[in-house]
Amino acid sequence: MDRTQEYGTTFALTLVHVGLLVVGFLILADQFAFPEILRASSEQRLALFRQNQGIIVPAYYMMGLSGLTQIALAVMFHQSFGRSGSTLLVAALVAGVLGGAFQAMGFMRWPIAVPYLAEQMASAPTPEMRSVVALLEGLLNRYAGMTLGEHLGFLGQGLWTVLISTAMFRGPLFAWPYGVVGFVLGALIVVSSLEQLGGPFEAIGFLSAPVSAAWLG
Repeated sequence: MDRTQEYGTTFALTLVHVGLLVVGFLILADQFAFPEILRASSEQRLALFRQNQGIIVPAYYMMGLSGLTQIALAVMFHQSFGRSGSTLLVAALVAGVLGGAFQAMGFMRWPIAVPYLAEQMASAPTPEMRSVVALLEGLLNRYAGMTLGEHLGFLGQGLWTVLISTAMFRGPLFAWPYGVVGFVLGALIVVSSLEQLGGPFEAIGFLSAPVSAAWLG
């Protein structure tokens, strides 16, 4: 069966996925001090967000769309191997779809929920009300951002990468070095996802940025 067109579509989708993440990251790094701003106080985060909201919201929407392209990639890679009955590939498909869904939910809080909180913070008449808004934003950041997007999203992405890389050793579709590199990067992404559990795991936070950049490469 000739799968040339299917492979070409998957490759084009991969470029779109990488492009959404890279362009979104570069915009946020320049306009929103990303990712360091995620560990700042709620007051600082909302103030900077409101200041550059016009460009931050589209950038985060792009990042949110990357969750959907991750889901599509998981489906396309599953189909490309042409082994629909493989337990390994089914597990990779589930991990890839869940990882993309969690990442989309984490990123999409910024275009929809955070503008409301930023507006409430700016118009709050008393320090007490500002404290309440800060508490709500902090909770949203920890749940939608740290729990869904960073922990479960990275966990799904890492597991998908490990499983797909393992499948690369079992067929002629990929040269074996891709499997080796993918397996190592996927395992490191899984490890970096543990940072959000806190405590001793906070020490591995430095892995996230360089491993994610290498994964995109």
